[in-house]
Amino acid sequence: MKIGFIGLGIMGNFMALNLLKNGVELNVYNRTKEKAKEHIEKGALFLNSPKEIAEKSDIIILMLSNSKAVSSITEGNGGLLNGLHEKKIVINMSTIEPDYSCELHERVKSKSSLFLEAPVIGSKIPAKEASLIILAAGDKEAFDASDKYFNMIGKKIEYLGDVPKASYLKIINNQIMGITMGALAEGFALADKIGLDKNIIYDIVNSGAFANPMFQLKGKNIINNDYETNFPYKHMQKDLGFAVKLSEEFKTFCPLTCTIDNSYILGYKKFKDEDMCAIYKSLS
Repeated sequence: MKIGFIGLGIMGNFMALNLLKNGVELNVYNRTKEKAKEHIEKGALFLNSPKEIAEKSDIIILMLSNSKAVSSITEGNGGLLNGLHEKKIVINMSTIEPDYSCELHERVKSKSSLFLEAPVIGSKIPAKEASLIILAAGDKEAFDASDKYFNMIGKKIEYLGDVPKASYLKIINNQIMGITMGALAEGFALADKIGLDKNIIYDIVNSGAFANPMFQLKGKNIINNDYETNFPYKHMQKDLGFAVKLSEEFKTFCPLTCTIDNSYILGYKKFKDEDMCAIYKSLS
């Protein structure tokens, strides 16, 4: 079984390396070939287009930044869809709009191939440690064939049924995470104005009911002025925007999500390529 992997960015880099570590025969493609250097050294074969990846792989994994990036590698003469034929499996692990995931499912199906959406929960460190949470939805036959590969890159795999249920769950997860991150940033910004030491706040909050891994990691990052990108600011804003759109579609009330989304938009141009915890700088 040959696996094709498209997208060697912050997350895809480590996910592909973990597949190689487990002895997977891997074809890779990335717009910038330089990012595939380590993968090639470890046995991956670099192919020249998404179409070629589709032609020469049994399972094709996409790990890209957004819907525009997914569209750019699926469309056109050199695109993924042009290389698909019967019984290929396409797994989109990028976080994209649910409607677009449904469209992608139909287009892959029209090529007599199978489709899974499988967005992940976790950032750079879980990707490196193969401890991602993988949310899958789509063709059950595709899931059964791919499950062993998911276990090479994740610690928990959840099959949810039909597309776009995995996209919905990923968006809700990041909606909650974004609101929590916003609360932390807002509290720290207020503490600065009052003259309270953030180290003391960090210690007290982590000793109580609100203690959680994200607060521990991101709170320490803010205290240390460390905004190295693990989960990009721009991706958090993207996902909050998806949550607002879903809320409008399903006619639910989401004032907290809207407020935090607007806070991320406020500092987007300045902080978009930093970590999501740079929302603290936007609010300070």
